[in-house]
Amino acid sequence: PSAVSHATLVGHHNPAAKLNITVGLRLRDPAGVQTFLHDLYTRGSSFYHQFLKPQEFKDRFAPTQQDVDAVVAFLQQNGIKVKDVSSNNVLIHARATTATLESAFGVTINNYKQGGRSFYAATTNPSVPQQLGSVVLSVMGLDDAVVLKPHSIKAPKPKGGLAIGGFSPNQIATAYKLWDITDATQGAGVKIGIATAYSFRRADLTKFWTHYGLPDHTVVIHSIDGVSRQLNGETTLDIERSGAMAPGAEIHVYEGSTPKFVTFVDVFNQMVIDDTVDVISTSWGSPEPDNSNPSSVQFSTLQQEDQAFIQASAQGIPVFAAAGDNGADDGTGSGNTADYPSSDPTVVAAGGTSLVLDGSDNIVSESAWDGAGGADSILFAEPGYQTSAASWVSNTSCIDDTQTNGGLDASTGCSAAGNASRQNSDMSMNADPATGYSVYFNGRWAVYGGTSFVAPELAGFFAVVTARYRTNLVDATARIGNGNALIYDEAATNPGDFNDITSGSNGFPAGTGWDHPTGWGTPNDGDAMADDMEALLPH
Repeated sequence: PSAVSHATLVGHHNPAAKLNITVGLRLRDPAGVQTFLHDLYTRGSSFYHQFLKPQEFKDRFAPTQQDVDAVVAFLQQNGIKVKDVSSNNVLIHARATTATLESAFGVTINNYKQGGRSFYAATTNPSVPQQLGSVVLSVMGLDDAVVLKPHSIKAPKPKGGLAIGGFSPNQIATAYKLWDITDATQGAGVKIGIATAYSFRRADLTKFWTHYGLPDHTVVIHSIDGVSRQLNGETTLDIERSGAMAPGAEIHVYEGSTPKFVTFVDVFNQMVIDDTVDVISTSWGSPEPDNSNPSSVQFSTLQQEDQAFIQASAQGIPVFAAAGDNGADDGTGSGNTADYPSSDPTVVAAGGTSLVLDGSDNIVSESAWDGAGGADSILFAEPGYQTSAASWVSNTSCIDDTQTNGGLDASTGCSAAGNASRQNSDMSMNADPATGYSVYFNGRWAVYGGTSFVAPELAGFFAVVTARYRTNLVDATARIGNGNALIYDEAATNPGDFNDITSGSNGFPAGTGWDHPTGWGTPNDGDAMADDMEALLPH
């Protein structure tokens, strides 16, 4: 990890300490995966919106059992205990001592300190036998240097004329002309998935929804990599606000026991394996990997998570992610750094605005929030939906991941390679902490902001689109597919449904049409937009 070059060596990690690792395998036939996704989201194709079930995806694209057996044999022969293999054959979970792992993967694992934190990490990239080189994509768990951060910010004292106590769900619904958010038929039957770390208090959720006269929700917990007892405001607000937008939806919370990147890989992989939820939201992220950034994750780990998003798109599940709260540089000081996973082409990047309302909750002004994420990816080339709303080109990488020891070299990224980059954001709502949102967490009210509110609100929005689509199709299981394919189609077909944000900047200025901080903008008439999006789907 890049953190090693920015940290102070403390000493060798305890050789007898036992570490949990995850060995990630590559999808087979990557070209076939891209062709399938292209056809899946291209109008006129015989495969248009013919989504796969998890077993069908596994049969066509997952690593073979022979590949899995070969990796398991390598681990066991080196004294590493294999705990389990994910049902889609992508992740192998194992455990061994530091000394055993060092020997098996040809690394040295040391302890470091950097910026007041301590962590352990391998000093070089791990190695595997040559015959496994085309099978193994990542070896995760040889470090605990990088953790994801929630994209929420505690609000300063509200400015004069703005909502005291933060905007309520009712105010947001009025401002964006949404449906009646007290009507439990809106979003009924749809399951929203929240990908997060740590847990929540059920009583906080009930208090929040009851206070605003909103329906309560069924909330189901899925514990990933252990059960978490730690309460978290991000998890709480994601549930509260997604549920407020989709009053009839059921909410499934996939709780990672830690905010480690490898835990989130497990979270997203389990979500697509389960195939239970119809929409996914996450408000956690990290800057795209760059050797100059001590907090960035390794590229191979990011690629591993990307495979889960590919499977989500193949199964028709839209994914929404907060674009970040530190402007165009994502807090790195580089001036142009995208936040992952919002920079992934299969993920909708939720940008942010600064919203001012009058006494009747009508919009007085709306501009790009200066803290909103939104930048150019160095990892992913420009997908087809950003050049033509009627086409789809999926996750083409601009990085050669075969480099050794040097890690990721940003100079080989999209711009340097002469390719246009995936650009985000894609769609926005209010995110400015100065305007703020009300949150009920751990028995008290608070005001927060950040794009972490936008991702779950958009997930709730698209849950309602899903419910309307199912009603019109008379199909209780229908899905709407990748969110960006629909958003960019909507922008091309019904541009007036977006409130085009043309003022403000996150480092990139807002302007007419699409822009980095706000994407295509915010809902102009959300109720009509939901109907128009539903009409664009195949019937």
